[in-house]
Amino acid sequence: MKATWKPSWVAEARKPAFIGDDDEKAYPFDAVSCGRQKYLWGNVPALDVLNLQQNEGADFSEDLRLLFAASGDMRNVVKSLIELPATYTGHCEINLNDRDPDIVARNAILLLVAFQFSPEEATPIMLHIWYSALVPADILHSLQDRVLPLFQEVCKKIRTKPAQTLLSKTWTFGTRTLRMVLTKEQWNHLSLYVKVPDDLSMVQAQAVRASTTLAPKRKDYLDRALVSMPPAWRACVVKFRKDGILLPFGSSRREFDTPNPTFYRTANSWPMLDSADPLEGWPINEVLKKAPTAKNDLYGSLYFYLQDTLWQFCRQTGHLKVSIQLSQVDALRLPGILEQHIIGHCSFDRIELSNITDRCFLGPKAALATFSPLLKRKTENPSATIIAYFLNAVHEVYTPQDYRHSTVERLRSYIPITQEMAQGRRSFSPEFVKFATASVLFRDFDELFDRFKRDCRLGEISDATNLKIKSKHTIVQPWPFRIKENATQHEFDVLLASGHFGSERCVEWESAT
Repeated sequence: MKATWKPSWVAEARKPAFIGDDDEKAYPFDAVSCGRQKYLWGNVPALDVLNLQQNEGADFSEDLRLLFAASGDMRNVVKSLIELPATYTGHCEINLNDRDPDIVARNAILLLVAFQFSPEEATPIMLHIWYSALVPADILHSLQDRVLPLFQEVCKKIRTKPAQTLLSKTWTFGTRTLRMVLTKEQWNHLSLYVKVPDDLSMVQAQAVRASTTLAPKRKDYLDRALVSMPPAWRACVVKFRKDGILLPFGSSRREFDTPNPTFYRTANSWPMLDSADPLEGWPINEVLKKAPTAKNDLYGSLYFYLQDTLWQFCRQTGHLKVSIQLSQVDALRLPGILEQHIIGHCSFDRIELSNITDRCFLGPKAALATFSPLLKRKTENPSATIIAYFLNAVHEVYTPQDYRHSTVERLRSYIPITQEMAQGRRSFSPEFVKFATASVLFRDFDELFDRFKRDCRLGEISDATNLKIKSKHTIVQPWPFRIKENATQHEFDVLLASGHFGSERCVEWESAT
């Protein structure tokens, strides 16, 4: 797309669709979405939940037990295992749970591929099953040859069991084991994830996806996102919205002729929001370092980054003693299921809660009351940590009275205010929209989160659950994506285009005793 590109609302001289009657409340955030509210890809970058060097120590080789209570995709498992030191010789036990059957099935398929195929064979299969809407027929055949029979064998053995009975199966691959604990009904559904619906062709699959990712009613929302991106990135984003195939920009898509059955459970729906983007699940600065010859090939950079990352994961797990348990239950039920059916009474070195501590999900009181008893006490492991993201907290408590003129002054050093921009409030010029969007990056997040903590009594909840908020984080920074005080123009541009606003707050807890 040319640098002179303009959003359609400018060309048509009209108010954009994302602005309501009260534009003060509607901008720059809005609650309007398009597509299904299913999150098969991570929306914050992958996290190494161990960070051994800053915690137990780089030479640590004792056994580790990790719990991902609402895992989403398995990117945090990938990141955590590939960052383990080469000298680590302990046994790593990972419990991966999510209530969404699509997420659990996809994680199971990806792990079975990683554990059964060589790293060279597994990497492209994992990459495209994870992220491409269409895959080569050979990839689907590989799943049907090596993964489908494993599911079918279990279903054959449990066919006389009651539908809601929890049943387990463990597969062993050298030093690695994968155990799944599901109901009979859940087991019976797994085979569907490696079979394309009979009435779904490649052309139909593309049309179904495009009806969400390129929905005409969402044109202004897409253009608003493009406004904040470097011109060269815009073409990459539009191309991925069109074909949904994760490849370098100029690579042939000819062999990608088969709908990915882990996305298309039915022939008439795409499972995610139009804004879902695989880039949000990985560290953007690490991704950009993998840029191909075409330096601005955004998804090409991600493709090569994931090639390296997934290959490392497959190779690393081949040398580790690692056991992974998968389950599909609501997080509130998980401790009971773990004790009764999976690992008995035990505690964990790390508990990762994703953002179920957000008040739109469990909230901090229910989440901490549920999982604090599972964290190792200081006498067992002084570095044991519960980790959670608050993705919505600062926006929940923000009011128009929190606006600061200092925000504008700091922003002006990155986006100078022009006469056209100053007049743009009436016409919603691209320059004004970009400026208004970027202003969120400079809000006083510390003050807002302190207000949130007081409002929900986070300190009192922590005390009541025998937890202590860590004064110094040792896993991830409290504001991992917040713009730095002296950020360069490039750092500002990348953050603004990344889909993150820096308002994502991470909290780490340790046992109080």
